[in-house]
Amino acid sequence: MTMRTRLLRRRNIIRTLKKWIPKLRFILFAVGVTWLFVLPSKQYSKRTYISENALLPGQVKTYYSWSEVNEASVYAESIESLVNASSLEKAAAIERELRKSGFKTATQNFTVNILGKPITGVNVFAILNAPRGDGTEALVLSAPWKSKDGITDNINGVAAALSIGNSLKKYTYWSKDIILLISDGAEIGVQAWLEAYHDYQRSDMIGSPLLLRSGAIQAAVNLDFPGTHSYRALGLFFEGLNGQLPNLDLLNIVVRICRVSAYIPVMLHETGHIYQYNDDYGDYKSSLHNLITTMKFQALGHPTGNHGLFLRYKIDAITLYGKVDEEVNQQKFRFYEIGSVVESTFRSLNNLLEHFHQSFFFYLLPSPERYISIDHALALWASTGDDPNIQSAPSSSVTVTATPGSSKDAKHTVDDLAVALPYNRRPRRIAFPLAVLIGTHAAGLVILFVVKNHFDISRLAELFGIPGYLSTLSLTSSISIVTTSVLVTTLESRSLANSRSQPLRPANLTPSPDWAVLKCFSLAYTGMIISCLSVLNYSLAVFVALAVVIPFSLFRPTEQQLLRALQLFVLLVISPPGLLLLSGVDIRAFLEWQLSEYLVLGNYLLPFVCCTYWPTILAYGIIVFAPVR
Repeated sequence: MTMRTRLLRRRNIIRTLKKWIPKLRFILFAVGVTWLFVLPSKQYSKRTYISENALLPGQVKTYYSWSEVNEASVYAESIESLVNASSLEKAAAIERELRKSGFKTATQNFTVNILGKPITGVNVFAILNAPRGDGTEALVLSAPWKSKDGITDNINGVAAALSIGNSLKKYTYWSKDIILLISDGAEIGVQAWLEAYHDYQRSDMIGSPLLLRSGAIQAAVNLDFPGTHSYRALGLFFEGLNGQLPNLDLLNIVVRICRVSAYIPVMLHETGHIYQYNDDYGDYKSSLHNLITTMKFQALGHPTGNHGLFLRYKIDAITLYGKVDEEVNQQKFRFYEIGSVVESTFRSLNNLLEHFHQSFFFYLLPSPERYISIDHALALWASTGDDPNIQSAPSSSVTVTATPGSSKDAKHTVDDLAVALPYNRRPRRIAFPLAVLIGTHAAGLVILFVVKNHFDISRLAELFGIPGYLSTLSLTSSISIVTTSVLVTTLESRSLANSRSQPLRPANLTPSPDWAVLKCFSLAYTGMIISCLSVLNYSLAVFVALAVVIPFSLFRPTEQQLLRALQLFVLLVISPPGLLLLSGVDIRAFLEWQLSEYLVLGNYLLPFVCCTYWPTILAYGIIVFAPVR
């Protein structure tokens, strides 16, 4: 009786699972999407706190005074007169001012070839040796010539950096060297300086060696205050290259100082809600906006400021941005508040006994003073490849043997208790599906090669009157179509040959169709990619999952032309060319931007799309066109 009860229970459980598992994937997907909209609520975020007790933000008296403010105003006038000067003239003027103040200064010339166009620039930097240090650790205060939009001149940012440097030099409590860096050429200039500082050499970027050096850089603060305006709020940009983030303590220092010392309104990035002194959350709408903006920047992998290049060298960095507001009645701030915040921040960083390590490196910020830890953000993304239309294998009888000493010492065949398995135990041929995945990824490598040579292809196409970006897009799409067509034709020939050569067999002995094995591999591969990506670039993993989880789990071959056309349409929409067309961006500018990001800065979005995402799309295209046999 015990065995009979156990078999009955097992059969009921399996029947229930077989009924609900196909629906579970939709439930899990809905839970994951809903979770994203729950995260910005106040109940699922925590108030930020300082993990490193030695930092003591806002606990010191700052000495940046109105005499330094007047000095900064003079610097701003001088810098404004250099707006149309060459890089060499700008560098010479800055170096001259730094030497007047008693700094050790040096310049770095660099040249980088981007898409066949040589870009040159000159970086200027100076080092303030710590009176109480041995030169083994340093902090960086940087300011680019251009603001983050690449158009507006960063006049107040450079002037503030020079003025703050002069102010910091007057005091002897520094235990870490301070490096002043005025960079040229936006992120490229910082990249050239960092590579030279760490003795990294590459063939496509030529930079002169640095004549001055200090120790290991612990942290960096980048100033971006465009124009000569006063500012409404202090914007915080913290996303780095490939979605890297600085230690949360660095942001907490700046926000705490703005709250308790400088009384400056703060905001995340440059759009959205401005957080006043007693406002730590705002509302749900502003939190959702901040979350989506942060995830967008992270997914693209582009650094949101010059600070983003420091993060790849394990240097925590942040950009302070001046939000310009033309409203007359709003409270404004300028050099005095900027200098006080930067000085107090550097005083806190000067207290570091070791590298930032205690606070979070993986987080999302719905507001400057609230954070979402990664344990809340990593919701379950799962789907099943189980097909409810697959019939079960014929049931086998279960033979039960009574134990010695029981009332019935004989064998009992209980056919009525046979357990129907929710799947078929069938042979699976994996060689061809694996070859298909290898073939699609080989096509992805060819696509990446074509995109990398976009400039040469464009020049050749323009000789025939064809826009360069259109030729690259057409060529990559043609590679995708040819690869899919060849593999689908091979799959059809293979399926036809198998059906002719094999006699009729029971369902449990017939090999699984190639498309089913290919779909199993593709689903497992997609899940593996999303899982690995979630701990490298969580935001990119979320957007990939939103795009592909439901379509990939539903796609299958069909003889209904309308359903097949619908599946093909969805594949075209979520493919890279389809997403580009739907986004409405300038395709030529986007291709050149992504290519320069990949070749110069090392942004991995382009190789990820070409070598991982696009080949997976091709594999599912083959599944859609597979023969139904």
